[in-house]
Amino acid sequence: MIKIYWDKDKISMLTDQIDAVEHKHWALQLFLSLKDNLDICISGKRIRCKGVVVNGNVSHSFSSDSRLHFSIIIGPASDTASQLEKIIKSEDYYIFDNPDIVEAQNLAYELVHNNELDAYHSLISRLYDCLGINEQVKIYDDRIKELLRYIECCNCDVQSISTFADKVALSPSRLSHLFREQTGMPLKSYIQFHQMQKAFLALLNGENITKAAMLANFDTPSHFAAVTKRMMGMPASLFLKDSVFLKVYDV
Repeated sequence: MIKIYWDKDKISMLTDQIDAVEHKHWALQLFLSLKDNLDICISGKRIRCKGVVVNGNVSHSFSSDSRLHFSIIIGPASDTASQLEKIIKSEDYYIFDNPDIVEAQNLAYELVHNNELDAYHSLISRLYDCLGINEQVKIYDDRIKELLRYIECCNCDVQSISTFADKVALSPSRLSHLFREQTGMPLKSYIQFHQMQKAFLALLNGENITKAAMLANFDTPSHFAAVTKRMMGMPASLFLKDSVFLKVYDV
């Protein structure tokens, strides 16, 4: 089974079908087991634990081995990512394996037969408690805040850095530098993350991969597939097989 939760600043999955080859992406990624320990390889090191957050741009591979687990790809410019970065610092990963995690595992298991959004939000709240984070607001330069609003609301017909630079009255090079300075990642990578979110939303609404790629302004369906493979370690086609897509916030 695969349940995909499309949230405003994150993409979450409950599944037992993941077989992700070694890959890395600028987003942080959280993994939570539902019963037994996870068995995950991070930067060539095998890790066994109940919960772990992998830092951005860190190589990792993971196979669910037919066991259910919950995973979150966290928007790299989000408040959640900002707080987690302070916890992880410059390390490749952060293990959270305290006694409270058992409640989070139980809440994750409830999602197997429960599509109510309250159940998902209860799990996210418990995970945040386990990690010692909350829904704080990250302070950005006004021009970066304006840029993030433009990207969030755009219809993906134009995705060039120069177009966004014109909207915030900066040169493309200055905007790229400022964005990386404030968020820690390249603007081009963030735009691709946004496109992938848009494509997933289209899939959630019943579109096929070709139409989803077009709506998110990927060059071709194979380009969307390549970005998905790089971001998630798996082909986009896997997410259409026996998958349930759930949007968990109101636009």
